[in-house]
Amino acid sequence: MTLYSIFVADKKMNEVDCTGIDYVTVREMKKMYPISEHFPEQPWHSMDDDVQILHAPDEAAFGKLHVFQWEIPPYDLAHYSDKAFIYGVEGNWNADFLSDLLQYIKEQLSPKQNVELLRFWAGDYPLPKLKKHTISINELNLAQLQEIEGEEYIRVQLV
Repeated sequence: MTLYSIFVADKKMNEVDCTGIDYVTVREMKKMYPISEHFPEQPWHSMDDDVQILHAPDEAAFGKLHVFQWEIPPYDLAHYSDKAFIYGVEGNWNADFLSDLLQYIKEQLSPKQNVELLRFWAGDYPLPKLKKHTISINELNLAQLQEIEGEEYIRVQLV
């Protein structure tokens, strides 16, 4: 089973990636991480300079906010929503993530999009009902996001 956090909406939303994870060339990697006594030769040092490698600035990057449009969403989502636009919300729900999520919601979302934030475990049968909450985008705060983090089956309508 997997705990999913998902935005569903009637209108397209903006994606955001706070991770800093991106493709860079081996040439760029060699400039960022030259061989030294503190940084030994890596397997990519022997690759062609134009080869692209997926690079994360550090381990913490994997826990930062990433909102992306989902083409093939979790299988259980159809039980909870039939909205046209589906976005995965990934990251570790820590203080930095929650701050970035709050900023994203306040700056990127509007009531006209009819957005809901869903959290549920996929693969949990029988499928539990989601608690329903409505929160104003303008009034949303970090404490409310922390409460949502503690929920495993919730639907939050953002108005």
